[in-house]
Amino acid sequence: MTLVSNYLVSIVVPLRDDAEILRPFVEELTRVVRGGWQNYEIVLVDDGSRDGTAAIVAEMLARHECLRYLRLSRSFGVEIAISAGLDTVIGDVVVVLQPDMDPPAMIPRFVAEARKTHGIVFGVRTTPRRERALYALGRRLFNASLRRLLGVHMPDRATLFVAMTRQTMNAVGQIKDKARAVRLFGSYVGFPHTYIEYTPTERRGEARMQGLREGIERGVGLIVTNSTQPLRLMSVLGVFLCVMNMIYVVYIVSVYFFKVHTAEGWTTLSLQHAVMFVFLFAILAVLCEYVGRLLTETRDRPLYFVAEERTSSVMIRDEDRRNVVSEST
Repeated sequence: MTLVSNYLVSIVVPLRDDAEILRPFVEELTRVVRGGWQNYEIVLVDDGSRDGTAAIVAEMLARHECLRYLRLSRSFGVEIAISAGLDTVIGDVVVVLQPDMDPPAMIPRFVAEARKTHGIVFGVRTTPRRERALYALGRRLFNASLRRLLGVHMPDRATLFVAMTRQTMNAVGQIKDKARAVRLFGSYVGFPHTYIEYTPTERRGEARMQGLREGIERGVGLIVTNSTQPLRLMSVLGVFLCVMNMIYVVYIVSVYFFKVHTAEGWTTLSLQHAVMFVFLFAILAVLCEYVGRLLTETRDRPLYFVAEERTSSVMIRDEDRRNVVSEST
């Protein structure tokens, strides 16, 4: 089989306590990439693993060429780990996949589609996710909110298995929001995007499930960061309630002048107070989210900190080539 040599492929793999599945995954990934391209790099980003991931990666570095390892100082989340990998890659086409579910055998198809469309390719799983009922409901509501508030149409089963060209990745990298989302940013930048369905490879005996609280915090953060529609909704609601209260004031004055005996009005007054307090608390909730997000975005802090960076002893397959870095700095 003739190896492709006119472009370089970068593979980004976020890791989080994946020691039990790392060896077979890297072996399979390396076999697929070696069989397709002459120039490639595989970047393993360790998102603060606390198991034996680092030791296994050290073993892999001694056995495989074109392998790189970034260990973050602590766990920053999978999206931040992916961003850390994207910040370091040098490839013409970049592929992101997760070791516990994404099949490396699909990489050639993803790369070919990305180069064909000159954009970004999203993976869509053909099987339902293993997740709790409340989390599944929240995710569907979040996707509906993305379509409504941001105009982003993302399939319900879209995953983090993504391939993109260098131009698309550069555009995504220009977005400096602290709340990172590869799929959201990839759709937002406007480059052509396509979807490829695939069947996940369940490498764990029991799939990890994301917590509901974590999902809610991340969803709210993404919506607040990328849309002002919640503020606009509160503004419209405020105008509506102001008009209703003006009408109510006219009603009260009319009753005072034209009705001989006026009732106590406890129910009406209580109802008005209740509605107003509900509205005021809704405003405070939305404003607090935006103020908190504004504070986060204005902090000039890095998204992540790299504790360790290592590379294979051989970083290029063709030693006569000099257009690929020989070591990471």
